[in-house]
Amino acid sequence: MRSMPGAFSMENGTHSGVRSNHDSWTNGANGGAVVKREFTPDKGKGILADFTNGGDGSGMDVDSEPNGGVVTAHRPTMDDLPDEIQHITADILPLNLILARLAQFSHGTLQDTIAALASKPVPQITANGNASYQYTGADDTSPESLEKKTTLLKTIQDLHTRWVKALVITEWSKKSEKVSKLIDIRSHLAAKVEEFNMVFWDLIKVKHELHWAKLPSPDLKTALEILTSGEVSWMPELGYLEPPPITVEEKDVWIDNINTMLSVRLSFDEYDKIPLAFRDYSIDSGRVTFKVKGGFEVDLTIGDEDFEKQFWFIDFRFLFTPAQEEVSEPVRTALEVKVNHALATDGLAGCYKYLHEFVLTQKITEFWRQAVELSRARWIDTLSVERLNRAMAIQYWVNRPHSQGSKSWIILGVSSGNGPSGLPDPKSPSRLSLRWFRDNKEVKDFDIPFDAETISVEDLLTTVIARHVEYLLGSIYNKLLSKPRFALRQARLALEVSKEEPSESSLTLQLFDHENAAVRVDTMTGSFIMLPPSPLILEGQRKINSSPNPAEEGPAHLEQIRCTYTMRDLSSRAKSIGWTVLRGPITQEEVKNIVHSSAPPSRDTFQAVWMRKIGWTPQWFVMMSISLGGDQWWLVELSSPQPGAQTARLKMFTKMPMSSGQLSLSDTFFQNLTVYTSGMISHITDLRELHTKRVGHAARPSTNYSLPPQITMPTLFVRLSDMLRSRKDATDASSSTPWAKDFIPIIFRGVQSYSEDETASEAGSPQQKRDSRIKIIAEAKLAVTNKAKFQLLKGSVGHDIVFDGRAGQFTLQLRADMGTPMVTLLESRIRALERLVDFVEAIRRAGQNVVAERVTLREVVFAYRSSDLPTPATLPGLLGGPPPPHDKARVWTVRLDLGKDTGVDIKLEKGNPHLRVLDYLRQAASSPSFESLPTWFLATLPLFRGLDKIEDAWEPIAMKNEGSFQAFHKGLNWVTIRFALATPLGAPRRMVGLDIKPRIRKGKTMWHVYRPDITGGGGSAAWADPSAAIKSRNDEFDKVLKEKVWSTNAEGIRVLGMGAAADMETGIEPLLSMIDAAIRSLVGTPPPPAPQPQLQEQAIPVAPAPQPLGPGQGQGQGLGQGQGPIIQPQQQQQPARFPQSTLQQQRQHAQQQHAHAQQHAQAMAAQQHAQQQHHQQQQQQHQQQQHQQHQQQQHQQRGGGGMGTSSAPLVVD
Repeated sequence: MRSMPGAFSMENGTHSGVRSNHDSWTNGANGGAVVKREFTPDKGKGILADFTNGGDGSGMDVDSEPNGGVVTAHRPTMDDLPDEIQHITADILPLNLILARLAQFSHGTLQDTIAALASKPVPQITANGNASYQYTGADDTSPESLEKKTTLLKTIQDLHTRWVKALVITEWSKKSEKVSKLIDIRSHLAAKVEEFNMVFWDLIKVKHELHWAKLPSPDLKTALEILTSGEVSWMPELGYLEPPPITVEEKDVWIDNINTMLSVRLSFDEYDKIPLAFRDYSIDSGRVTFKVKGGFEVDLTIGDEDFEKQFWFIDFRFLFTPAQEEVSEPVRTALEVKVNHALATDGLAGCYKYLHEFVLTQKITEFWRQAVELSRARWIDTLSVERLNRAMAIQYWVNRPHSQGSKSWIILGVSSGNGPSGLPDPKSPSRLSLRWFRDNKEVKDFDIPFDAETISVEDLLTTVIARHVEYLLGSIYNKLLSKPRFALRQARLALEVSKEEPSESSLTLQLFDHENAAVRVDTMTGSFIMLPPSPLILEGQRKINSSPNPAEEGPAHLEQIRCTYTMRDLSSRAKSIGWTVLRGPITQEEVKNIVHSSAPPSRDTFQAVWMRKIGWTPQWFVMMSISLGGDQWWLVELSSPQPGAQTARLKMFTKMPMSSGQLSLSDTFFQNLTVYTSGMISHITDLRELHTKRVGHAARPSTNYSLPPQITMPTLFVRLSDMLRSRKDATDASSSTPWAKDFIPIIFRGVQSYSEDETASEAGSPQQKRDSRIKIIAEAKLAVTNKAKFQLLKGSVGHDIVFDGRAGQFTLQLRADMGTPMVTLLESRIRALERLVDFVEAIRRAGQNVVAERVTLREVVFAYRSSDLPTPATLPGLLGGPPPPHDKARVWTVRLDLGKDTGVDIKLEKGNPHLRVLDYLRQAASSPSFESLPTWFLATLPLFRGLDKIEDAWEPIAMKNEGSFQAFHKGLNWVTIRFALATPLGAPRRMVGLDIKPRIRKGKTMWHVYRPDITGGGGSAAWADPSAAIKSRNDEFDKVLKEKVWSTNAEGIRVLGMGAAADMETGIEPLLSMIDAAIRSLVGTPPPPAPQPQLQEQAIPVAPAPQPLGPGQGQGQGLGQGQGPIIQPQQQQQPARFPQSTLQQQRQHAQQQHAHAQQHAQAMAAQQHAQQQHHQQQQQQHQQQQHQQHQQQQHQQRGGGGMGTSSAPLVVD
């Protein structure tokens, strides 16, 4: 039987449509296209496989033996056609092969369709509360069912169309015998016609070739003579001389001339004509070499000195790899012709253009060659290479399991480099360009490095596939990152992308605890690979690889794997976590209320695990909820169950902000869980305590670096004004400025177990563990409002209080037993700190002459010195050093002991001028006005220093029994000084007393020094109006004081009649010196004559020196208060204003007092005489030691304590 070329050989009979045993290889995308087979010479002419099948004599090419037929093998013949007519058998396929392949394709398509329909989600229809019920009736109109039906219908329609085409071919093949014969005849006739044409053109070719074979008429005579004798006798000798050979020097000169002409021509004549790519050139050996980086280099030369003549081609080499080191001779010959023609027509520009295009074509050819080798070797069955016109296409991932129906390929071609107008741009020549089609869509914006110098198709494919892998994994990563679990960083999700190696790109997803799942993409096949291999992971890998669009559906598969793994792992490890796992103590509805209180709107299904720490009270629990929305931990408090109720009622619950991404069911994790839950219980206890005391508070989330990174605790802010409400009610704080901000943060820092708790844990007794106690550690911070006020505080204020001067805040470390409110301890610490802050503020207000050495809650040490010195900055340098040579510049240290329950104790160093009022200072330090102490120390230092100088000056006088000086302190603001001079026996007493008190004049506090025994001279009237002073007794002291002290004003001193006002810093010490000098001028002078008793005034005896007062005596309880005066001034009596009887009574009273005074003077004189004799004896015996004893006595007097000090007793009248 004859068959037409390009048609199918049809089988009639039982073999039609029978499935064959051939391999499943199909040609084309759907397996329905005909395979074009190349003609092979060894098949012979007219090869047919003839057999009979039930009487049908049609011959066919078959692959298997037919059923029920007898096959007769014989040599193929052509009986009914002439021998010269060849039967065409090329490009013919048997029809049974086509039908078998179509049947196989239909079967595989149906299998894939059924598997794809099974992988799609089933609509969830709840029937009677059962979510697992599936409705499969005919009226199912859900979107999922409609989508499945549509997919199945399209598949069946496509297969039906293919089988209809097969039926048409089957019917047509029944008439193929006659058509096949006609085709053979038509082909034979066409071949004969073609032979006529070939003969015609062969004759023309022979005629052209004979033209070169023509020879002129031969000169046989000359040829015979030359062949026999080697010369021709009759031919004349022309006498030509051979040129001499060229020497090396001449060659060098000739080459140098060519080099010079080339340099001149390229530098001047051809400078503007040289293309930009030919700017890199070198001239040597009579040639110019132009180099194009990554392309080629060409050698040119010149053949004439005329610059208008063209360059000539010499050699050519490729500069990219891999490439031939030297081009073959045929290629070189062709290049020489083409390049010389381009040089003759377009010059260097034409030469560059031609060679550049030639190199681009060679590069594409090299890319194509390497791609073909890869597709036949390592990348077999994964690449499809196609050569285009000056371009090539490479399809990768040909047989990938996912994304069926979509293809990805790259096209490498030549870009013209034309500008926007379409015209050639000399600055942008043609170049190799790359286009990328990913999943049937062209990617416009991509950054793929393309190396045209070192050609490597494998590197190019690897880079493109790396970008494709980055797209796939990046799409899955971005979709997962939008989920709440990963958006809130409750689970670890990491994407590692390699720009060069696709196998190094991976997407790591946390499953549970430290277990991770890594997703990779195979470089050659494009299939997804998940690690580590396990049944669960491999099942997820299979689902992703069977997905039509992994970039969209991959996140759902990975999330399902994670949820399943988490639930299984937690269920298996729940009983070995160290806590007690319990059944749910409350109803499921209450559990839903807890979990859904902070869940997203989707409200995914969850599972709950209840746990309790050994040793907790029965009402506290920890609950963990596991869901796709994230793992959540809850601290739950239940109330005691009501009588008759089976379950307890929910009392309180709070979510613990613990990240499930850092979850690790290890001993360390549950130790941290114990710490955190204990802190939460303490936090709740504090909130209830604050609510009970009606203290303003607020809880705010904050970052706590002292806790593990996966645990956060809220910070409790407490209102300071409400906490110190009781103290504010006791004192008027309306005008005071708050020293700290109103809100105090209480930050939980952890727990600390007692040592006996560890012993109980080792014992293993549950009762002992239940009774173990945990100490809660917290930290409170008080931010001050004015950091400048606290410059005196440095570092640690106490063992648990630190002040940060730069930040301006106090940090309090609090430790309390679990269950004890932390705010109670904080309140007591703040009250102690407030007292300290007030005193520090007092030190700061005192100025630069008062410096705090150490400030703690238990002790305050500060130093002070006189404020009238010119260099107060040297005060810190004097602290702790040896005393200066003069007391005026000496620094004195004061220690306040605040740790005693009885009150504040003050300790002064030996020799401090303020030791004379130590008892009054202790009373003031324990009073509400204790913050005024630093200012008082500074203000009274010049006064007390002046008193010390007077005592030192009167000590020699007292030793000689010529007089005495005494100072009596009736309070911290009232000093009485008394001068007494020696008087003969029986003479009136020579004594004067002065009071020193602070008073305010014109808004400034000054010391007022006056004689209290002067009528009106030293009272408040003289302070207010100096002209209101009344004349004094006009004794010797009054005269000398008026003459030397009360007469003139000085710097810091203002005279006020019979008194003076002195500046506290600069005036009081000079004033006391003036008073001392004036009184000492009377030492050794005889007493004035005794005055007669007068009616105008009466002498009041001076009261003895007062004894030190206790805490309840006088008015020395605080600063600014004093006791009553020792000497009461009497008003001067005028005789004209009083009746005679009154004058007589006064005269009698004066005479009685004078008699008593004489008796007292006599007694004092006798005592003085005895002391003088005793003193003279001591002087004679101890003359050498007198000076040393004097210094010791002076030092002891200054270092002693008490309300007042005095010199040796003196007998005075």
